[in-house]
Amino acid sequence: MKKEDVLKTLHEISMDPFPYLESKREKGFKIIGSPLADVPSELIHAAGLMPVTILGTNRPIVKAGGHLPDNACSLSRSNLELVLNYQPRSFDGFVFPQVCDTTQHLSDIWKMTISSEFFASFLIPRQVDRPSARHWFYAETRRLKEQLEAYTGNPFGREALEESFSLYNEARRLLRKIYGIKRKNPAALSNRQLFDLIRAFCYMDPRDLIPMLETMTENLPKEKAEDENVRVVLSGIVVEPSQLLDILDELGVSIVGDDLTVGTRMIAYDVPEAEDPLEALTARHFDKSPFSPIRDVGTRLYDHLLGLFETTGADGIIFFHIKFCESQDYDLPDLKHIMRERRIPMIVLDTEYQSVTKAQTKTRLEAFIESLYGERENG
Repeated sequence: MKKEDVLKTLHEISMDPFPYLESKREKGFKIIGSPLADVPSELIHAAGLMPVTILGTNRPIVKAGGHLPDNACSLSRSNLELVLNYQPRSFDGFVFPQVCDTTQHLSDIWKMTISSEFFASFLIPRQVDRPSARHWFYAETRRLKEQLEAYTGNPFGREALEESFSLYNEARRLLRKIYGIKRKNPAALSNRQLFDLIRAFCYMDPRDLIPMLETMTENLPKEKAEDENVRVVLSGIVVEPSQLLDILDELGVSIVGDDLTVGTRMIAYDVPEAEDPLEALTARHFDKSPFSPIRDVGTRLYDHLLGLFETTGADGIIFFHIKFCESQDYDLPDLKHIMRERRIPMIVLDTEYQSVTKAQTKTRLEAFIESLYGERENG
């Protein structure tokens, strides 16, 4: 495939993965969906199943409102709407992580209202600095492995796990390489195209994705190019609707880093080598950068973002706040205070899957970017 064909295919999958998933089902794969975040896809893949990260829908909420109130975060509501209404027969089972109060309640609602062959809750420790957290995550990973084996009727061991580790590690390595190429030469790839690749990683079998990513790395310009655009770091959980990335492209913004869950946090951390594959999955989880619902010492979230800002040489930070996200609501006052104290320019954009006023958002971003150019000139 040519680079242009790869970009077109992955854009289509990032926007609507279900034709691709249906093609996998026709080949005999069972589709196992997981909402964000931190379910080990490698474990599901090693069981001979097709793991898919569920990233919601921008289409109208019709049925989910009967189960979740309007002040539940739109990521949770749109995930439920997607599976209840728009894609009710696209998944054979679910592994449901509980990372906040909303997902804890949603897990029960999901199990009661959505019929599936398989359902497992994955209880992730939310305070990862506790000594018990590592033992808890290991036990949950072992329990999930046993549930998957009972579902498929086929026990799987170290060989299958290490094969899946190798495939996912390679896909992540290639995505990091592409991200690095874009940092050196922002014109090599648009912001939207870069994040299309990461979204496709959430949906695709790495055996299908890796050859496409290899084509991309072979055909992108490697040389460093002069870049006078404003350089920004993105922060938050997701950028939704994804058309917001198109706005950043229109405004000539260069994304040089991010701490997004559907972003660098998704691709930066490989499964290490270890005698015990489940211990390897556990080690990877505790190596990951923090995000609002899962954290350790109180300042690590802010320290990580500050470090990212400094090491990338960014001019400012764009924080995507999912409306009614409790964990982000708790973090924002401290985050704003720290950035004001350090005199780091940051804009907070309130986003919602179903209702973002793109014109107003673009106007706010234009003003923010102009102020960054001003800071640069006065700096």
